Amino acid sequence: MELYIIRHGETMWNRQHRLQGHTDIPLNDAGLAGARIASEALKHIHFDHVFSSPLIRARKTAEIIIKHYNDLNIEISEDLKEISFGIAEGVDLSGETLYKESDKLLLSHIKDWFKDPEKVSPIPGGESVTDIKKRIGHFLETDIYPYEGTYQNVLITAHGGIVRALECVINDLSDHDFWNGPIVPNCGALVVSLENGELRIKKVLDLINSSKKDVW
Repeated sequence: MELYIIRHGETMWNRQHRLQGHTDIPLNDAGLAGARIASEALKHIHFDHVFSSPLIRARKTAEIIIKHYNDLNIEISEDLKEISFGIAEGVDLSGETLYKESDKLLLSHIKDWFKDPEKVSPIPGGESVTDIKKRIGHFLETDIYPYEGTYQNVLITAHGGIVRALECVINDLSDHDFWNGPIVPNCGALVVSLENGELRIKKVLDLINSSKKDVW
């Protein structure tokens, strides 16, 4: 079985470098166009099943990618929601729109947490990386492992934090290393194989920029 885990298309908050988390932000025009390009890039693959986060940016990406299918329905999984950033959702990570001292302190906490989420406490109201890794573990146990041998190719549309969680679970990385490593771009795909109950990361694809299809 091969899993194609797609990070959703671009949103306005992506462009503005704002944390989204559980906030339900739609795709912008570039995100819609990116999803259409991704659909073309993946049209040679026959997907047997589709899972998506319930958030509109991921669901719409899935809808566009499978637009040429007549027999596929999107199965929504709460486990695929982006990691919650609690009170930090909507915060501009560039710091350009932060004027209050309390906002600057929050941004400092966010940056420290991204550097070492194992030692730094989660953002108030948000999830820890341990929480999201448990969610992904549950998704794999209930929705993926039982169907090895049933499905050949599975499409999963989700979020940057979900891709990170999968990478950590597959490679058995510590919480400290959760945010380390290259970032899968919007409409990029993490390609994972499942064989004899073992997951292996094969590659990451940039589906929008045809000249850079293999990211790593």
